Amino acid sequence: MRAANIVVSVLGGAGVAVAAVLAWRWRRAPLLAEGQPTVDSSGQAALDGLRTLAVGTTAGVFAGVLVPGLGGRLVMRILGATSGDVAQGRLTEADEVVGEITAGGTIGVLIFVGLLGGLLTGLAFVFVRRWLPTTAGPAGGVAAILLLGTIGVGDAMSPANVDFAILRPTWLAVTLIVVIALLFGVTFTALAARLDAGMPTLARRPSSIASHASLVFLFVPPLVVGAAGYVAGRAALRGRLAPLLSRSAARHVGHIVMGVAVALAAINSIRAIVDIVSA
Repeated sequence: MRAANIVVSVLGGAGVAVAAVLAWRWRRAPLLAEGQPTVDSSGQAALDGLRTLAVGTTAGVFAGVLVPGLGGRLVMRILGATSGDVAQGRLTEADEVVGEITAGGTIGVLIFVGLLGGLLTGLAFVFVRRWLPTTAGPAGGVAAILLLGTIGVGDAMSPANVDFAILRPTWLAVTLIVVIALLFGVTFTALAARLDAGMPTLARRPSSIASHASLVFLFVPPLVVGAAGYVAGRAALRGRLAPLLSRSAARHVGHIVMGVAVALAAINSIRAIVDIVSA
């Protein structure tokens, strides 16, 4: 048990450290790369859509495994240690035993929290990326607030989560959840910005298409319908939507909608934190 605790702590700390370095290094990178070629055919539009999906899902996978995956497991270890003997052996919301570190539990966190959560974030990103702040750091902060105020308050930071009746101190549990969400947000957008700048435009060669498709469809079996629908939609529109979304009026509307969503998510998060801490 002691060896397992040490391994989890080292891997979790390494994951968080790597994520922090990546987020800091590319915090000022433009979220959307400039100078992308003009799309004027269904084939080119489909390839560009596949490339965009590859950027989002790849960034989501790496950020998800590093932060909510490895970092989340580290948080569990920290809270298990700070909660005292009274919490040891009790079942958490996820039916995990406090104080027990198992390979199956760690793999489950990496897959269902890190990998799947990252993929869902990557898929959502392709639809809202034009209305996020233009640089990676601020965009990651916005993404983190949205995640906390939606998925977060429905699960990890829900006042009804029984973990808050077990783990102590409560303020530390809430703080670590918020930190993990913020780090995931800025790491994801930093990686997405770097990949968007560095990933080449797809050529109409089977090998080029297959390499990018594997980044999307290999990792996203449950989300294939959404990913395929996005690519098909891009092909049908043949690049006609991008100029419309780039107009000043469309950008203003998008920013207003995003601002309202962020405000509501922030209020939701604050309400949940107050309920948890005051319980």
